[in-house]
Parts: sequence; structure tokens; C-alpha cells
Amino acid sequence: MTQVEFFDQEPPPFAPLFSVIAARYRGEWLLVRQAARGTWEIPGGHIEPGETPLAAAERELYEETGAAEFTLDFVSRYRVMHAGESKDGCLFFAEIQSLGALPGCEIAECCSFAVLPEKLTYPQIQPQLHHRVQAWLNLQSNADERWDVYDSARRPTGRTHRRGDPLPAGDYHLTVQVWLQNGAGDFLITKRSANKGFPHLWECTGGSALAGDDSQQAALREAKEEIGITLLPENGRRCLTHKFADSFCDIWLFRQEIDLAEVVLQPDETCDVQWASPAEIRALWQAGLFVPLRNIEQLLAQLDGQREREMRGSQC
Repeated sequence: MTQVEFFDQEPPPFAPLFSVIAARYRGEWLLVRQAARGTWEIPGGHIEPGETPLAAAERELYEETGAAEFTLDFVSRYRVMHAGESKDGCLFFAEIQSLGALPGCEIAECCSFAVLPEKLTYPQIQPQLHHRVQAWLNLQSNADERWDVYDSARRPTGRTHRRGDPLPAGDYHLTVQVWLQNGAGDFLITKRSANKGFPHLWECTGGSALAGDDSQQAALREAKEEIGITLLPENGRRCLTHKFADSFCDIWLFRQEIDLAEVVLQPDETCDVQWASPAEIRALWQAGLFVPLRNIEQLLAQLDGQREREMRGSQC
């Protein structure tokens, strides 16, 4: 079994052997195929003797993609554990402005993808690295936002946290998902803009509660900010709460008829909108075209089942 662990602080001991670069170009991800392989890889390679991880990332990015102009950001340290051995690496994100010709013959192809392809060289590792970069990109959006900090029992600590900084172990923040359902049972979903983490993927409305928000206030604010819709508090209720490693996520269900013509897509946030049935959302998720929400199958089944129970109850 292969395990990948990420570190915000350098763990002792830490001896990075690799620099890996999630590279984005014109809103899509660049992956490379080596001449001797038929599978795709995130650009990256060994750190040479005397080379820093950053210098290795710059060199590998150029050698494997031909990147001519780019910005490069450090994302995280990571450790891969397999068959009793561990190997350390550094993960970077590159925003590429221009590409030149591939400088060598090691890489046969460099292609762009909206989502990771199925044929990966390291299928147990690369999706986790990719997901880590996407989550980091989300935190860099509105990085100066402040969150209220909670303890593990969801009690307010009285402290706040800057969104763009790593959240210390043992601290939690509040997030919300807002599922908006019409009378036909379909949900309103939006497509994320190309500049965001998880670009071009579909999702429900949601985000992090800001300092001073309670859960309902966060849900109403996110709907107004992301899609320009004013939700009526009486049309919604909190259905579920999930506790994750660093957050409490409240799931809200609002039942309200919305004309898609009323939706205001926010620049740099959303680029498309549609109504979708639970089956259509499952199909998008299975195809890798929906943001990888945890427990989405159980969530959709519960939300849809709740609607059916309420409909049966209204007929009694």
C-alpha cells in the first residue's frame, strides 16, 4: 500500500529527493509523457547534488514542458511511504504564461488537461499531489480573509485565523455547503472559473464562514456572493454536519425556485450554471467533472430521500 503525507512544517528528518510541479497553462493542467512510457505524469524529477528544491523545480519545469515564462510557488513538503520505505519531496505550483519548444528528447508529449487523465504513471500518488495543490489554490483566493477558530468540540476559542496561512493542528474552522433544490428535485450547480483551484469543475455553492458569521449567515452570504441570489432563511435548514481534520462542514438545503436568468456569475469565481438531477451530479462526479466532495453519494441519497419522504408526508 502506498501512502502520501503532507507537511506544512519541515518534519525531522526531511531529505527531499524530488521536486514536483503542478503546472497550469491557460486554465488547464500540463502533464507530460516520457518517450518510454504510455502514461502521463505531473512534471518533476530528482533534485541534483548541490541543487535546491526550488532550482530543481525551475529546471524540471523547463526541461519537461518548455515553459518560457512562469511564476513558481512552493505548496508543501510531502513524504511517500511504500513497502516500508519513504521518500521525501517538495511540491510546487506553476502558472505558465508562455511555452517554447521541448528542449530534450526525454519527454515525448506535453499536453493540457482539464482534469487528470486515467492513465497515470503513479496513480496512487499523483492524484493526491494534484488535490493538495488544488486545496492550496483555494486558500490563496482571498488569502487575507479571517476565520473564527474553534476547538475540536466546536467551541469558539476567541481567536481568528488568516485564510492563506496553514491552520495549526487542533484548530478548526467552519465551512458550509449550500444545496439549492427546485420543485422538480434538481439542484443548482455552478462551474468554477479557470483561475481557481479545481478549475472547470462543477460544484454546489459554498465556502468558509468569515469571522463573525454563524452557519446560516455564511450560507446566505455565499449564495449572494457566488451566484447573486438572495435566499430566504425560511426556505432552508441545516441537514447535516461533517467533522473533518481541520473543519466543521454544515450542509444546508434550501428549497426555492430560481430562474437561471436571475443568476449573476461572479468574475473569477464561476463561469457557468445549470440545474442538475442527483443522477446527473453523480455522473459528473464519477467522470471527475465535479469537485471531489467527500461522502457525496451518501449526501445526495440523503437529500433526495428527504425530499421523497416530505412529498409522501404531504400526500397523507
